Amino acid sequence: MKTRPFLLMVLLLASAGTLFAQSGRKSTGSSSTTTTTTPSVAGPKTTEKKPAAQPKVQLLVGIDRNGVFSNIPYYIYDTVLENVIRRISEADIVFANAGGNMNRGDAVKAAKQEKVRWVVLLEIRSFYADAGRQVNNNQDELYVDFVVIEPETGKIKRSGQTRQHIYQNGRGGISLPSKNGAVYSEYSIKQTALEAADRILAGFDITVRPGGTPF
Repeated sequence: MKTRPFLLMVLLLASAGTLFAQSGRKSTGSSSTTTTTTPSVAGPKTTEKKPAAQPKVQLLVGIDRNGVFSNIPYYIYDTVLENVIRRISEADIVFANAGGNMNRGDAVKAAKQEKVRWVVLLEIRSFYADAGRQVNNNQDELYVDFVVIEPETGKIKRSGQTRQHIYQNGRGGISLPSKNGAVYSEYSIKQTALEAADRILAGFDITVRPGGTPF
């Protein structure tokens, strides 16, 4: 009879130990479980910068109306200056202003007063006069001479002349009358102005669409 209570005691102790062990395992397992939170990586957003606008080439374009050869009708000066500026302005990065009448000294002085604008001086010359031939109202051919002057320094950086001729007697198109009696082809005047403008732009490594501006 004494053995039975002893066995019951042993069974009770064994059961208690098993429960304790299971409790410990559960506690240990739950404490070892960790939750990982992904850190936020959101930082300052980068904004794409728009490309800066390309700086414009600025030109002040004048023409010498008082050259040594004075038999040129005044409308030719006006037509050349107008069409040179019109053609130059076809380049998107170029902005041109008319400087009116100026000689070489005026152009250099104007350039020295400029900070940004280049000064372009146009001059209409006579092939006949340059060759020492007598010029009359019935026969002559003209061309456009140009110089490009640097702002601030007043130094001439580029110069040239057109290969196109401004000719008389309406050989290439519509002609305009002159009070001096000479008649020059309007078409040749505008084509010569176009060539002068293209050569001026080429000095700045700028080109516009090929072909002439429709007149």
